Amino acid sequence: MKKLFLLLLIIPILGQSKEVFTNDQGLKIEYVKPSVSCFYDKEAYEGYLNTCLMLPNYETCAQTKYENYICGDNNMIKKLQKKAKKVE
Repeated sequence: MKKLFLLLLIIPILGQSKEVFTNDQGLKIEYVKPSVSCFYDKEAYEGYLNTCLMLPNYETCAQTKYENYICGDNNMIKKLQKKAKKVE
């Protein structure tokens, strides 16, 4: 039972993918793709990530902003989903 519990803790870590974001100044930031409660849009998330770079926990800041401003607005989610479908 203990081994099963440890395995369940490790699986989400293995599923996290690394992303690389280059901001306007050419600074490359490696981050873990966030687990958000709604549709994930890389460009929107990286916009929030760029505004949080001066903070020590910029990934948490960006994820919180994304959850508040994107996931909290159904109209925004629909816009991002339509934009993603056009790109595909």
